[in-house]
Amino acid sequence: MRQSSDKCLLCNVNEATQKNSHLIPKFFGQALYYGTNPRHSILISKNGYKKKVQDIVKEDYLFCKSCEMGFSIYETYCSLRLSRFDNLKYHDKFQRITLNDFEYFESIDLDIRIFNLFVYSIVWRVSISENLAFKAFSLNDFEKEKLRLVLLDFSKTNQEDLLNEINKFQNIEMHYHVFVRPNKLLRPPNSMLSAASYNDILHQIHLVDYVLLYSTSYNSFTPRFKVLDNNRLSGRVKIGLIDKTKWINFNKDMFNEAMKE
Repeated sequence: MRQSSDKCLLCNVNEATQKNSHLIPKFFGQALYYGTNPRHSILISKNGYKKKVQDIVKEDYLFCKSCEMGFSIYETYCSLRLSRFDNLKYHDKFQRITLNDFEYFESIDLDIRIFNLFVYSIVWRVSISENLAFKAFSLNDFEKEKLRLVLLDFSKTNQEDLLNEINKFQNIEMHYHVFVRPNKLLRPPNSMLSAASYNDILHQIHLVDYVLLYSTSYNSFTPRFKVLDNNRLSGRVKIGLIDKTKWINFNKDMFNEAMKE
């Protein structure tokens, strides 16, 4: 078990004094508590045991205060803009596009470079976690170190400093990621918070209202998902849209897979 005197896992310099670090941004976990009183979600173990919990996964003594603040800046910037999709007041901030037999939206005011840092931060934090909830997720050490170094370069204590430095951002070669969500917000969400790796290359993180697919090989994505890849330096962030039935079935399939021995 880590102690406050251990070094921060991001900077490897300061002591990791920060407690209750969310490995998944809190923004993504809020829907798990929809309609519950008292507020809770259900944690399900591999043997089917169910336990009520009142918060998403947190860990102590992983990061220093400064590095924790850097993650918070990505999350505040991105979560604010993503949440606007379901609010008609902000319809001019998105463009909805139909391409052949699928739909996606583009965010007009979400900087794709900051969005990349946001995604990297989620994947890296899940990859270094020792929590049992993420034990099925495995990114090799070489790829983890790539993520850490980029995140360290852009770890800032305020948004102004991040925006001043973001022109220096270079995306990670051979890393690809796609976000998808239901085309209409579902409540209850009919989904879960989990992470798993198909193999050494392809990984996924279920974020309740979103699914993040992450790969270190472009060829692992289907042509549809290649269109949605956001690991770029320019252009708009794209989020794939899935109809309700496909979304629910997809989450059921992943739940059943996670419960296998």
